[in-house]
Amino acid sequence: AFKNIFFKKYIIFFFLIIFLNFFLNKEIVAHELWLEKNSNVEDKTLIDIMIGQNFKGTPFGFSNDEKEKLFLDNNNTTKDIEQRDGNFPAIQIKLNNNYFNVINYESKYSFLEYDDTEPFEDFVKEQNFLDILLSYKPNKLPTENYKRFSKILISNSDDFFQQQSKLDFEFIALNSPFDKRNEFFEFRLMDKGKPLGNFQVTIFSKTEKNFTKEIIETKPNGEGKIRVFDDRVYLLSAVKIFKPNFIQNLKSKSDWISHWASMTF
Repeated sequence: AFKNIFFKKYIIFFFLIIFLNFFLNKEIVAHELWLEKNSNVEDKTLIDIMIGQNFKGTPFGFSNDEKEKLFLDNNNTTKDIEQRDGNFPAIQIKLNNNYFNVINYESKYSFLEYDDTEPFEDFVKEQNFLDILLSYKPNKLPTENYKRFSKILISNSDDFFQQQSKLDFEFIALNSPFDKRNEFFEFRLMDKGKPLGNFQVTIFSKTEKNFTKEIIETKPNGEGKIRVFDDRVYLLSAVKIFKPNFIQNLKSKSDWISHWASMTF
């Protein structure tokens, strides 16, 4: 009887997660996605897929239908991570924390049609793409396809390697934020394997009691740095918005495409 009750609770919980993924995603599709460490259970590291804004979000269960790539990068040796639909927390993996671990998640494209032009205009202004406002038709509701490229850095040691570019839009760590000898965390923003210079990056950080937000710009070589402090969690975020070319438009059938890069540690 106990097993039957447990099984029924698991089934209800599983479909609740799927429902929330489907329903809530309609409301927050244009918001940030990032990976955030939940806890350790026995020999597994548990990681949430978070969706929200200003580093406040809702954890979502894992869905293979929404995943394009999920892999662990350790000293530029990559290993695909397989997860079950409905996993909650979303990512559950055995890690050797004596190494510098980079977990990489790429979503599939999702389509969005705005109900009003104002949220699109606010989004464009926030991401500093003011030239877009000169080229879109305000009398037509904009449509957008968006894809997210998210990473989380996990390590308990000073071990570090510089990751090779493997995603279309991403942050690359240039040193370890876990090494106490580093006063600053240094990074490079990459777009299709090339440094993206003079580009806006938003830096979020938080503790249990406070939250900070800062906007910086990468150098011409795509590099940037931030001062890091103990007992804070950091989120780096960058968003690229562009018009699809002819081939992209055949696939996306949207007015705009946006790529979202994030890195947490």
